[in-house]
Amino acid sequence: MGAPDAQPADRSAECSEDGDRDERIDPDRPSLTRSDERLLSYLADVGADYQAFVAGNTGLYDDHVESRLTALAEAGLVERVSGEAVYRITDAGRAALRDDCPRWSD
Repeated sequence: MGAPDAQPADRSAECSEDGDRDERIDPDRPSLTRSDERLLSYLADVGADYQAFVAGNTGLYDDHVESRLTALAEAGLVERVSGEAVYRITDAGRAALRDDCPRWSD
């Protein structure tokens, strides 16, 4: 059984102010999974943490957290702040969390 958030969000339509779908696509905006949103929210709350603690405190498997943090780092949404796998959220990651539209399709 696959993870419920394994697929990236449907980014083909954006929400407008009145809640209707708008057909504009922003190619610079990253697609986030529910796990990504959980990881970004956690790091926004705590500042920086070890990858293993991020996994334990978010309820996600360590291997999954490692792969998602790597992808988020490549997208510029988190950054590694030490050689010991300590990560923190970036300004771009905070901006992604402030978005009013859900990033995943439920």
